[in-house]
Amino acid sequence: MYQAAPVSGQSLPPGTLSLTFDDGPGQTEGPGPGPRTLELGQYLAGQGIRATFFMVGKFASDLPDVMIQLEQLGHLVGNHTYDHANLPDSLTFGGDPVGQVTRTDAVIRNWIDSPVVYMRPPYGAWGPEVAATLNANLTASLSHVGPINWDIDAGDWDCWRGGATPESCAAGYLKAINTAGRGIVLMHDCTADQDVVKRANRTLELIQSLVPVLQQGGYQFARLDDVPEIVALTQAPTRIALRATNGLYMSPQGGGGGPVLVNGPAVGPWEPITVEDLYVGKVALRSTNGDYISPQGGGGADVLANGPMVGDWEPLDLISLGGNRVAFRSITGHFLDYDLATARLTATSWLTIQAQTIFTFEYV
Repeated sequence: MYQAAPVSGQSLPPGTLSLTFDDGPGQTEGPGPGPRTLELGQYLAGQGIRATFFMVGKFASDLPDVMIQLEQLGHLVGNHTYDHANLPDSLTFGGDPVGQVTRTDAVIRNWIDSPVVYMRPPYGAWGPEVAATLNANLTASLSHVGPINWDIDAGDWDCWRGGATPESCAAGYLKAINTAGRGIVLMHDCTADQDVVKRANRTLELIQSLVPVLQQGGYQFARLDDVPEIVALTQAPTRIALRATNGLYMSPQGGGGGPVLVNGPAVGPWEPITVEDLYVGKVALRSTNGDYISPQGGGGADVLANGPMVGDWEPLDLISLGGNRVAFRSITGHFLDYDLATARLTATSWLTIQAQTIFTFEYV
């Protein structure tokens, strides 16, 4: 779930840094300047440093081998939108912030060494309205944490634009790091929207100059998912209530263990549902007593809240419809719906989404 305000690294212990790189991946053949994401990852891994690479989806789709190898090296891959879009501007001018996130997820999700997708918005551009838009789409928000900001930035991209040497750029970063004393460091392994700066990139050399000095100075390094403030956000479960088109809430009777009715007039003790992200596009729903929502026979009959664990029947396709609306499809292809006469939750609708298969969710 996205926060209204950016998340930083001030909860890191003094003398601890989290190195992050934006705008990649990129690769350059032969010697000279240019983006070198994999070589950068290899050097850092050789120094025992695990970094985070916030990737632009359109670049990552062309370099899947880079993502595979970065994961194998122990680095973390994050979401930096598909086109390096300014999300507040995109929202204002009719763009698709949700698509920017979900399209990138489709490219990078299999190579994220974490159950969580960390998202950094391009330019650090953000606002509560962007958070609300992304949170209104369960696919774009479930198991996502952001916006990830930074505490230390000495403008490596500006160094390359101005023709500075890696050593002078490293000196600028060292000064900024020593001043801050800790935090998330922003650098760029590539440049998403200025080809001349992209071709001039020398961040690999910058890192090769900077890291030995930091190590000699006693600095320690943490991957982004070791930052205490960020860890705390990942541990909060996603709890929602689901309201059907009849205006009533999905309500596991007794908090779970048996029938599920769509008859809750308000969100009471039985209505909160925990959503568990199983793998790409699949979720499980858990009632307040810990039992899972389970389409009997995998679908085609009643739905009970009696699953002791996630077995064959419990995984559901999550279908986000926008505007806080969702539908869930069982393994047999039946959608969760409800019987108009009895209000019992069933999984009997087949093939198409209908009014009775649409639920509006709210966070609780």
